[in-house]
Formats: sequence, structure tokens, C-alpha cells
Amino acid sequence: MNIHKHLIAITVLTLVICTPLRAGENPASLAKSLLIEFTEAVISGPETLAPLLAPEYQIMRSNGVGYDRDEYLKRGVKTLEFVPVFSHEELVVTSHEDILVVRYMLEIDEKIDGQQIQKRAPRLTVFRNIDGNWKVVAHSNFAVVPEG
Repeated sequence: MNIHKHLIAITVLTLVICTPLRAGENPASLAKSLLIEFTEAVISGPETLAPLLAPEYQIMRSNGVGYDRDEYLKRGVKTLEFVPVFSHEELVVTSHEDILVVRYMLEIDEKIDGQQIQKRAPRLTVFRNIDGNWKVVAHSNFAVVPEG
């Protein structure tokens, strides 16, 4: 009998965590946790990142380089040899049904193609709830890579 109560509690918790945003829920809190998961997955590399990306995923960087999901996983994302410290700040979150759009500043020490990028720069990330799981649909990285 006690096992049934635990199974019911786990089922209810899973449904709460995995359902689309509901009226009264805090989109900013959800966005913050999704951004942390996404950023940590990007840092970890393609194998960790792949399950978080929607089939239609695209990325665009400030230098004009863009990738679709498969290109990004094969060529655009690299496993870092260090763990950078990062923070998401100034979040502006909008949502409608199963879509969550987040505009924010990311502060991070990172390199793209061997070039140090701006440490604090704007980002835009779009999430979509697919079968109860939030996936990244699109991401824009507006960090400037210095020339030279």
C-alpha cells in the first residue's frame, strides 16, 4: 500500500515537471533552470547537448555563422577542456502554450574557433515543450569575436 502512494507521488511530480507552462507558473524560474541545463550541456559537448535540441534547432552567431541541429552537433559545438563560470542575467521571458522565449545577458569566459569572445553579451534562446520535455528550438549568440 505504501509503495502505491510513492508511485502516485512520483507520477504526479513527473507530470508537474514535464507539462507545458500553466497559468500561474513562473516562466522566469523555468527559463532560468532551462538556461542552466542548456549552458552546461553546451559546455559538456555534443553527446550531452543532443537530447536537449529540437529537430528544427538552429543557432546564429554574431559573426554570421549559423548551423542546423546536425551541423552544430558535428562541427559547431566543442567539448571544452575547462569548466567556465557563467551566469544568466537580465532575463526577459515570454511564453505562449508550449513555447518559451528568453532574452538575456550571458556572462561567461569562452572561446569560439579559438578566439576569445566578449565576456558579457546578449543571447536569445527559444524552448519548445515536446512530449513533456523542454527542447531548445533556436539560439542566438550575439557575443562579439574580436578581429585579429
